[in-house]
Amino acid sequence: MKNIQIALIIIFLTFSVLFAGAFIQRFTAESDGEQIKLIWQSGVEENVKYFELLRGSDKEHLVTITKVEPKGDNSTYIYIDQNAYKVSNSFYAYGLVIVDKNGARSEPMNAFISHDVSTVKRTWGSIKDLFR
Repeated sequence: MKNIQIALIIIFLTFSVLFAGAFIQRFTAESDGEQIKLIWQSGVEENVKYFELLRGSDKEHLVTITKVEPKGDNSTYIYIDQNAYKVSNSFYAYGLVIVDKNGARSEPMNAFISHDVSTVKRTWGSIKDLFR
């Protein structure tokens, strides 16, 4: 499993996505046991309306979790997935979609991660949500 993750990271770092005037140099997912951090780095961001982040149990069942406005060429983006701990599933697939100003959407660039959070953390997070 760990070899697969390393291989996927190498593949994502090696290959880039070129779509609608946007160039993504890398897209990765990292877990520290508390949270999942999604990181991507752009090259050219010409004609980009926004980036869309998706999450699911596999790459065939992704749903949108947020939209991120572009910052400009050669930018690094970091998104902390605050809700990953609420789901008991410990394997996540993420997708990064580029949406251009004409509404065209790229195919998702995918990242995969195993994330294990204790039951106490999941329960405490649910209790905190009651008071938001």
